Amino acid sequence: MASNEKVSCQNLLINEVLASNSSYDYDDFFQFEDWIEIYNSGSIVNLAEYYLSDDPDTLNKWMFPSSNPGLTTILPGGHLRIWCDNDPQQGEDHANFKISSEGETLFLVAQDGTTILDSITIGLQQNDISYGRTCDGCPDWQYFNTPTPEAPNADLLAPTATLFINEYQANNSTTVFDESFTYSAWIEIFNPNDFQVNLAQYTITWNGLSHIIENTAPYLTTIDANGFQIFWLDGSTEMGANHFGITPNADGSIQLFGPDEELVDEASWISSLEEDQSHGRVSDGSPTWVNFEIPTPRVTNALQIIPPANVIINEVQTDNFITFADDFNEFDDWIELFNPTNQPIDLAGYYLSDRLDLPQKWQFPTGVGDSTVINPGGYMMLFADENGSQGWNHLNFKLSALGEPLALRSPDGFTVADSLFIPGLSPDRSWGRTYDAAPTWINFFIPTPNASNGPVSIPSETNESIPVIYPNPALRGSIVNVSDAGKLLDVNGKEIMQWQAHESISLDISSGIYLVVWERLPAAAPTIQRLIIQ
Repeated sequence: MASNEKVSCQNLLINEVLASNSSYDYDDFFQFEDWIEIYNSGSIVNLAEYYLSDDPDTLNKWMFPSSNPGLTTILPGGHLRIWCDNDPQQGEDHANFKISSEGETLFLVAQDGTTILDSITIGLQQNDISYGRTCDGCPDWQYFNTPTPEAPNADLLAPTATLFINEYQANNSTTVFDESFTYSAWIEIFNPNDFQVNLAQYTITWNGLSHIIENTAPYLTTIDANGFQIFWLDGSTEMGANHFGITPNADGSIQLFGPDEELVDEASWISSLEEDQSHGRVSDGSPTWVNFEIPTPRVTNALQIIPPANVIINEVQTDNFITFADDFNEFDDWIELFNPTNQPIDLAGYYLSDRLDLPQKWQFPTGVGDSTVINPGGYMMLFADENGSQGWNHLNFKLSALGEPLALRSPDGFTVADSLFIPGLSPDRSWGRTYDAAPTWINFFIPTPNASNGPVSIPSETNESIPVIYPNPALRGSIVNVSDAGKLLDVNGKEIMQWQAHESISLDISSGIYLVVWERLPAAAPTIQRLIIQ
């Protein structure tokens, strides 16, 4: 059989995967770890010297040991769970790799180390929700709110949870945009429970029209414990499970029903709200509703703005091969923060996220003493490796080498302290400011983690760094900095303002998307850049 060719009509299959085990179940060492379940539809088999891998270039990444047949043998119709915790010393059922909740391909490989018996590609995953075959060995896959490790795959109907329609906006012109930078009507659901709730199979109705929420992307439809999530009422279901197939354009009633068709909550829908007003409960879940001049999507309705300290995202690396090792001698993605002030800054309670729709993805802990303090002129290293067990400064997400946003927010979970869009980067290169806290970003061939990016310098006409405006996204009414001369246009091409190099500009303009046109551009830079005002 040809190498790397997937074998069909065989009996051993990857049956279920939990790629982000936050609190579902633990191993023999009381640790919540990722796992893969193998199903055997044939005769008894010992998997000793078979392989599991998450790397197509290294299909023999982890070999089932031959030292304990009791842990590697599957009976006919049986299941075998392997913990993917990068901790093989804990036993024969512990592999030497973790599963990325950001998405990857997993392989079950024959004893020759090259023949693929089965494989599955997973996308972005939600905590404690597994991805498995609809039944043991079936060809179709689905998400399970209640995982079924070492048991037959079954879709168990979760009880309807207590939830609240907490806020909505019928006329969203500049408040908040979706993944395609489109402003649409939205509804916010509040989860007051101490457990997460996936709205898959719930139903939203408006004036008799209904939409059943699909179980296709739990990361878009799950509301964290005591958390908030918004859903788009735009009719654009092709854009994802968080886009509903109804577009309320008149007054009426909006209702939320559970999977068992039980009414969860309802509210009066007012379509005549003024532009960019929202209508919401005075406090989360309370019976009294009011209009909000400043909407609070994805955060509490009783939001108290906490101005952030002057802390800077200074340098990042998204593909760390041999550049900088953590305390466990592992080469992980990293983020460097910098304190440009003459006072210490405590980041306890701040938030960091690489997703616009999940601004509170990871929070700096509050119980680790002065570990979260950056000294004046000092640096802080954070490792984006999805491995919080290695220390408080190890994040619950990785960075994409293809490029993605990154934002640091104050303890209110809403106000941006600093942000950027990381471009695609080659292995062992970093994206950093030309000097510490500089407005200009460049590609570093020699990264400078936990150290100065270089001496202060003024970019010259021959400097090939790309002009930037930061922070971006930014809050309306805030101050942004620019590295080069340019001007700002609205989406219709109307000029809003001009500036010279190295200025600080007050954004006394409406929320929305604007176009930045620079006077000086290196050949590789885009002629127009977007500025997002929230």
